[in-house]
Amino acid sequence: MLPSEPGYPACTTMQRRTDHPRRAGRRPVTDRWAFKPVALLLLAATVAATSAAAAIVLAPPFLAAGLGVRELDRRLEEAGSDFTRIPRFPQRSTIYANDGTTILARVYLDNREIVDLKDISPAVRKAVLAIEDSDFYEHGALDIRSMFRAAVENIRQGDIVQGGSTITTQLVKNTLGIDAADQSLERKFQELALALRVEERYPKNRILSMYLNQVYLGNNVYGIGTASQFYFHKPASELTVREGALLAGIIRAPAYYDPLKRPKKALLRRNDVLNRMIALGPEWLSEERGQRIKESDLALAPDVGELRLPKPPFIVDFVKEQILEDPYGWYSVLGATPEERERSLKEGGLDIITTFDADLQQKAQAAADLPWARTPAYPDHDPPADLGIVTVDVPTGAIVTMLSGKNYFTDEIDTVTTAHQPGSSFKPYILATAFLKGIPPTAIYSGSQTAIDDPRCRDAVTGAAWTPTNAEGRSAGSMDLYTATANSVNLVFARLILDAGLPETVATAQAMGVQSPLQPVCSLATGSIGISPLDQASGYQTIANRGVHCKPFAVTEIRRQEQPLYVHRPDCEQVLPKVVADLITELLVGVVDHGTVGGYFDYSWGDWPVAGKTGTADSNTNVWFVGFTRQLSTAVWVGSQGNPYSLGEYFGGDIFGSTVAAPVWKAYMVQAMQGLPGRDFPEPHLVSVPRVIGLPEEAAIAALKEVRLKVATEVVDSYLPAGTVAAQTPSGGSVTLPRATVTIGISTGIAPVLRMPKVFDLTAEEAIALLESLNLFVEIVEVEVEDPDEVGQVLSQGPPPKTVIDEGSSVTLNVGVAPPEGTGNGGGNGNGGGGGNGPPEPSPLRR
Repeated sequence: MLPSEPGYPACTTMQRRTDHPRRAGRRPVTDRWAFKPVALLLLAATVAATSAAAAIVLAPPFLAAGLGVRELDRRLEEAGSDFTRIPRFPQRSTIYANDGTTILARVYLDNREIVDLKDISPAVRKAVLAIEDSDFYEHGALDIRSMFRAAVENIRQGDIVQGGSTITTQLVKNTLGIDAADQSLERKFQELALALRVEERYPKNRILSMYLNQVYLGNNVYGIGTASQFYFHKPASELTVREGALLAGIIRAPAYYDPLKRPKKALLRRNDVLNRMIALGPEWLSEERGQRIKESDLALAPDVGELRLPKPPFIVDFVKEQILEDPYGWYSVLGATPEERERSLKEGGLDIITTFDADLQQKAQAAADLPWARTPAYPDHDPPADLGIVTVDVPTGAIVTMLSGKNYFTDEIDTVTTAHQPGSSFKPYILATAFLKGIPPTAIYSGSQTAIDDPRCRDAVTGAAWTPTNAEGRSAGSMDLYTATANSVNLVFARLILDAGLPETVATAQAMGVQSPLQPVCSLATGSIGISPLDQASGYQTIANRGVHCKPFAVTEIRRQEQPLYVHRPDCEQVLPKVVADLITELLVGVVDHGTVGGYFDYSWGDWPVAGKTGTADSNTNVWFVGFTRQLSTAVWVGSQGNPYSLGEYFGGDIFGSTVAAPVWKAYMVQAMQGLPGRDFPEPHLVSVPRVIGLPEEAAIAALKEVRLKVATEVVDSYLPAGTVAAQTPSGGSVTLPRATVTIGISTGIAPVLRMPKVFDLTAEEAIALLESLNLFVEIVEVEVEDPDEVGQVLSQGPPPKTVIDEGSSVTLNVGVAPPEGTGNGGGNGNGGGGGNGPPEPSPLRR
């Protein structure tokens, strides 16, 4: 091997190195210039290949005069278009935050970190050039001198041990994946023709940069930048001559010179590189310094093999997944299939501008790092479980924040697109469905904690009735939907979802943005089917945006070489009437104002109107707060994903969305809303339902239509005159949505027969309500009683229980009252002595 040849070994003229993979195990050659019989054949083949290459190099000037450049191109094309088309060299793609300048990640094919040429230390560049192509900056696509030197060395060694290739031809070969074992003239012609065109198009520094980022360096590591982190745990800019020489030496045979598996071979090869640098002169490496380095070890990192590339945040993984899966068909410009889009992403040199706000992401992380519990007994506990925060821009659907766990870089757990039981935070979807069906917010439902024996809710195996419970574990009275929502009464919603409809509730939730699969089962009312934080932020965005759902998106623009390939336009649709969304908002404001989280939004919150809903599910393993302003919709989930345990067990008490998730939401959103104006929520334009009972049918219909209500009629038996309204739903005086349907019952004039219910032992108020619901008139007779417990109670009734009576009949109730002050126990009810008041006047008839 000649001294100027890359890889010139430090050996005597009578010795031959046998550590090359093609020479290992062969006998030494004592006469380096002795020709074997095969050498003549090798000489012929090599001269032929060299002549062909030289002809390609020398041909253009002469052909240009005779055939012209077009004719040369035609002949090159005839040789095979795949041979002569300049390859599209893989270019890294860069993912940016929404400002277009903050880099979130760089994406490249294989295990590769791309670095600019200026960020690769000069020591590495010199080492690679010295051993691979020392005259790189002096020759064109081919190095004729090197080719002839290689031919001579191959003849001398009796084998093809040198190829004479240049950095440019190696780049072409690596990029196209050309079989290195193919030594045919056709393959050589392919390499050389392409190398010529590459040298014409790209400057030398650009070619060297592509080569250093493309080259394979063993152990599934590509490029100098990745190899620097893998072998030495440092950036490429800090590599020394010793480290650079090792990487340069690996290039020829990465598996053979693997410093992890064959450190001795790698050391010898590194010293070959150092010898070559010394041979090139002091400007490459002084002999004194080179000798010192040759005596040192490989200087690998103590925990070599642990790749220490910077890990991208979760949002980068989400963007890549969205582009590959393309659920809404937005990214077809990058390819028709996931495989094509992946290739464009990894090799297409894309600039991807995302919707993510880096500043808000940091604020979300800061909120996640705060202690979550606000209970006085446990003020200092750190978070015991996972966490997920997602924020969606209300007017557009842009995802501005995605925090997947406290430390995604370590845990790499997806908490924001994974489904978790939402608990009561699912209730707004039930409200939406009920309101769409015409059920008013003033509708009265029971919160009694009793079994619900509806066929749709029975256990599929045992047939047992459904027995949901309230969060407090006890029954609640009857109430309207305002109260039930503010206080999150499960049993009210368990009954409401049956009136709203199970399939209808699923359809409404999906239209509002819930993509997690839902089943039309009764337990939806208590939030037992999982929904992801992303879905929750998106669904509540629909409410905040007055019924307009915008599909959540993470990419605003994709560019290549400053040319836009894709620009996102919000994909929005009105899925709820404005009045329905505004009404849900009004009910959710009650949650924050005086409901389950009223105590957490005090003076420190700010002047931004906020609405939201808590959620607690599955033995306190999942707690939520999902809330919104006019600008941002944010879902916060806290739970023990993958290893469920009760947060209450950790904190030592009952834990709810209000005590854990809501404080995180507030800590983050109070920062996220800085600089944004406070915008009031629109008031829902509801209609007051007129009372039409007793009116003739035509008059009742006219009165209802006058206030933009629809009317449905049915015939009912009633004591009222035939043709008059005997019943109405919703009741008069309640409020409902415009164009909602009011059902009126038209009397037949035939009073139905009733059995008198038992009402004594009830309070007067309870008895009156029951009897009026049966269209009975009530007459109250007050009776003085000595026992305070009997005050306000029905003491007796007439007619007695189970008596058959007609609807519209009068009923008398004797109700206990306290005696007037100053009267004795014996005052009785007489007219004289003792100052008695005489018999009480009967109360007016009540209907």
